[in-house]
Amino acid sequence: MKKVIVILLILTALAAAEGFKRHAFTLSTGVPGLLLPELSYEYSFDASNKVGVAAGTFVLWSEYRLNYVRMLNSFEVMGSLGYVPGADDDDDDDGFLDDLFEGILSGGTSGAKFLSATGGYRYTADGGFIFRVAGGGGYFFNDDDSRFIPFFQLGVGYGF
Repeated sequence: MKKVIVILLILTALAAAEGFKRHAFTLSTGVPGLLLPELSYEYSFDASNKVGVAAGTFVLWSEYRLNYVRMLNSFEVMGSLGYVPGADDDDDDDGFLDDLFEGILSGGTSGAKFLSATGGYRYTADGGFIFRVAGGGGYFFNDDDSRFIPFFQLGVGYGF
């Protein structure tokens, strides 16, 4: 246990010497939708590797995902695993019209698990302000259907 504590202290000292921000919150929106408002939290292991969680909406339907981000200077590459809850996950007993509108509003992704990949540019100012622009797509796996959906995001945030 003492060795683990010493290793963690050494890694913490090295990270502090690098001068990068450990934590970041970003708010992004994009196409398809106004459609993809999403709040995410990222934790940085070092200046190049980050993991995070995000919650938002996919065409007005909630989505949750886990992210891994690799930074190459100001270029970011992100891979994600996520889930879009469906009507079966709700306790409500919806009628036929509610099911129809749910399918339309969720872009056919209701109840789907997904994998996504994006690439983009991220500018982080010295004060912690973050601006990001990214594009990519996600492959949604559903019981009824699987589909690829491209998307584009703009985001702002703060690192600390």
